[in-house]
Amino acid sequence: MSRILPSEVRSSILAQLTPTEDEVAKQASAIETLKGALENHAGSRGFQYSFLAAQGSTGKKQTQLRGASDIDLFVALDKEHYRGKLDLDARERSSAIDELMESMIDQWFIPAVANLDVQSLQKTFSQHPYLSLSMAGFDVDIVACFLLTYDELAQKGPITAMDRTIHHTEYVANHLNTTLREDVRILKSFVRTSRTYGDTCAVGRMGFTGYALELLVISTGSFDAALEAILRLDWDPVDPLERSLQTLKQDSTFKDDHIFIIDPTDTGRNVASSFDERAYDLLRILIQQLIDASQKSDNDQVMNLVLEKPIPVAPVPVWFTKHSYVREFESDGGVHYTVLRDKLHSVANRVVGELRREPTGEERFGEVISEVYFEDDRFAIGFLVEKPEISSTYERRGPPLDLQEAVDSFREVHSDAFERDDYLWIIERRKWTKAQSLIDVLLQENPVEGLKRVTQGETSAKLQHVIHRYVLRVEDDFPIPTVQG
Repeated sequence: MSRILPSEVRSSILAQLTPTEDEVAKQASAIETLKGALENHAGSRGFQYSFLAAQGSTGKKQTQLRGASDIDLFVALDKEHYRGKLDLDARERSSAIDELMESMIDQWFIPAVANLDVQSLQKTFSQHPYLSLSMAGFDVDIVACFLLTYDELAQKGPITAMDRTIHHTEYVANHLNTTLREDVRILKSFVRTSRTYGDTCAVGRMGFTGYALELLVISTGSFDAALEAILRLDWDPVDPLERSLQTLKQDSTFKDDHIFIIDPTDTGRNVASSFDERAYDLLRILIQQLIDASQKSDNDQVMNLVLEKPIPVAPVPVWFTKHSYVREFESDGGVHYTVLRDKLHSVANRVVGELRREPTGEERFGEVISEVYFEDDRFAIGFLVEKPEISSTYERRGPPLDLQEAVDSFREVHSDAFERDDYLWIIERRKWTKAQSLIDVLLQENPVEGLKRVTQGETSAKLQHVIHRYVLRVEDDFPIPTVQG
């Protein structure tokens, strides 16, 4: 019995999260149609594969949420048939695998689905190429991987990043019962509602993946215990080998990781290594909020925290608008969304650095927060700036007065230098006095291939809401009282 979710609340939540029988049947039908088209197409004879199977939540795991499902159809390749490519050195092997995947897509996948009722057919590239499409209302990825045994994966690691997926599916499917599967669905929905789910999370670059949440439920045994484990993750790792945080940190592979959910199918891998600290911090806050609502028997609040609703486009407060700058872009469809996301985050970090400090190191526009949000083909990058406009000059500190040689050199260059507080100082003229102008120039100087600037729309409005409602809850350094006046 859950302490956090009373039975009637749990039942009500599950009634809204669990896919209908019709939805599951449509998923199964789409999967079988795609498998049949691929298996029966002549192009399949040019490639040696062991099987075709749906992986992920709509495959054997069956942990999908209602109305939020996609289909990942995997083609498991017989690695021995491709030994000539796999025995090449690392760079040549990667290129050879890319060429193999490209040829599979062009000669087999695309021709095989050509006569099906599919839309948005697109060759997509993540680590390696794969085919994306829409069919029967579902987003579908057709992906090739190499079939590895458990021992091969544990001892040598994967050949491609997708090679682990089959083992993940088997592990989860073999360790879930009906109740745990329900717990997984509730946990997934809560994390989605928290805007900290997966590679499309609104807060941070990367949120908690479905596989990580499945592992948390499996390892702890319940929804409640999984939440408690998340709250402890920064000091208490989830590890099937029960290694301490200190022990894991001594491994060079993990030295930069801040939380740990170790993959039971490959104990040398931390599933949580890429999870953003901002996303984790927000999730912990919302878990505590959920627990508090439950303890107060505020069932409406519990439901609101667990059941996802669209991000609002309602206006944010006036003070926030005066300090925020959002720019929107449209993807041309040629670059995978995660690549565009990562490049925008990199640009955002660069812009934040320029906004915070003058080239000489002195403060510029004060504290700055950035975030990236995207939906479909629209991407937005946003900044919240403490001081939108600053004076045309600033005081630049020179060398301390007791370093005579440095003082003499500084005076030679700056005849107007003056002394104060045991240092030399000068008055410097700023190049930029308006944050908005600097932001626009930096975005223009750092374009992201595959994105073009467009007029701000709903995606921008949603990003402002994300920063105001979620990001500010975890970014304690931003001086909200000062900015609000």
